[in-house]
Amino acid sequence: MVSEAAATPASATACADELHRLGSMLVSLDAADGADAATRRAHLRLRHARLSGVLGQLRSADTAVSTALLRYPEWPDLIYLRANTDIDLHRPGVALAHLDGAPGLAESPAGLELRGAALEQLGRHSQAEACFSRALTADPSWQGLAGLAQVRAAQGGLDAADALYAQAEDQLTAKEMSAFAWVRATRGELAASAGDHETAWARYRSAAAAFSGYWLVESHIARLLRRENRLGEAAAAYSALHAHTARPEMAQALGDVHRLRGDDSESARWYTVALAGYRDSAARGEALYLHHLAAYYADVAGQPEEAAQWAARDAGARRAGDGRWSSLDPRPTSAVRPGRSSI
Repeated sequence: MVSEAAATPASATACADELHRLGSMLVSLDAADGADAATRRAHLRLRHARLSGVLGQLRSADTAVSTALLRYPEWPDLIYLRANTDIDLHRPGVALAHLDGAPGLAESPAGLELRGAALEQLGRHSQAEACFSRALTADPSWQGLAGLAQVRAAQGGLDAADALYAQAEDQLTAKEMSAFAWVRATRGELAASAGDHETAWARYRSAAAAFSGYWLVESHIARLLRRENRLGEAAAAYSALHAHTARPEMAQALGDVHRLRGDDSESARWYTVALAGYRDSAARGEALYLHHLAAYYADVAGQPEEAAQWAARDAGARRAGDGRWSSLDPRPTSAVRPGRSSI
């Protein structure tokens, strides 16, 4: 369990320090060969990408996992990382296919957690809940508790979700501060969604103190600033997040803030940046931002027919066994989610 006393910053740049450590570990593995080394490299790249939030790094991690799996196609730990990355990139159908091809992994607590996460992305909440419940019976991990909490939250059970996240926090140690920050910030978002901004701010401050410089915590803070109509602060926060991560959803959020401020020129500029990022992702055959394209055309562009087409493509891509669209018009939390490859 991480105490409130432990959740104080040992460094002003805890996330940056961890990213530097991960980078050094990657360098040390440059000359190493074999399945274990390939797995370790892929794991470090995925963890680095999750912590940095940089979109290009997530794509590089995806490539690293695929390359390693081509060399060692039967290696269970690589199959696990493959399914993890598939879920991060909104390819739940692909993740399920990989798990189905590895029965030993699929029936393990870690595999059941992955299956639950994939089913939750597909909106199959009762099946997802069953997977997380089975995993927790075998191994009551913080990842399983957090995964079940996500299912409950998706079903509207915010109080039940918060209680499960609190249990997940109790499982964490002082060596898992990034995970603690993820859980605590997620609890802050639940409070903000319920209109309890005082609790939300307290939780965000705790998360930021536990693991300073973490982009996910900062994105939650930016969202709450916007909710509170502190638009100048929100614009600065989203601008910093986009500069760091190059994620198009941050550009769209910045466009939204400028629209609320009445600055149509800046709003249009950032919406253009966002749309270009979404379309670039779609042109790559990614499923990651298809739902963002649907929302963009519905909420920003006011083109419901176009929005419906992208929403249909998003639904199809999530279900697809290959997770890609071969003929996308080249004109989508974490999100990062809990996983045993660590946040």
